[in-house]
Amino acid sequence: MAPATAGSEKAEASFEVLLSTERRRLYGVAYSILRDHADAEDALQDVMLKAWRSWSSVRDESARSTWLMRICVNQCINRRTWLRLRPGRAAHAGDAAAPDPRFEGRLLDLDRSYRKLSPKQRAAIFLHYHHGYSIDECADLMSCRAGSVRTHLARALASMRKEMANV
Repeated sequence: MAPATAGSEKAEASFEVLLSTERRRLYGVAYSILRDHADAEDALQDVMLKAWRSWSSVRDESARSTWLMRICVNQCINRRTWLRLRPGRAAHAGDAAAPDPRFEGRLLDLDRSYRKLSPKQRAAIFLHYHHGYSIDECADLMSCRAGSVRTHLARALASMRKEMANV
């Protein structure tokens, strides 16, 4: 193994600093899309590996946080799709999980309606309403156009309203 250089030590240190500050937020996004703790942890490990492999390619240090979030969102959407299409797995475990006993009444209904959204709808809702990203920022993080984010938000809200009205 080659000895570490000052540049690689600096890269590793900056990577660790960013991960320590962003890990909780990244996990929140992963869980909000995947709705399963184990899948969110697995996705986060994949995100960290992908990010480390191309860490040196991001020249603008101020953009690294957004870049890392984009990797996370895309990884989780892809993972969610893969889990759903996986042979022998009819439904995703996170969709059939027992409701959290801390939720009561309307919160439980809101959680159920959220679970029925597509991964992209979940990502749009969580990024826009929970984290406060603008439509354009969500589009950048989700690697799509602003119009697509608006469509995901509109369809998600319509679906959730309909689901909540049926309760």
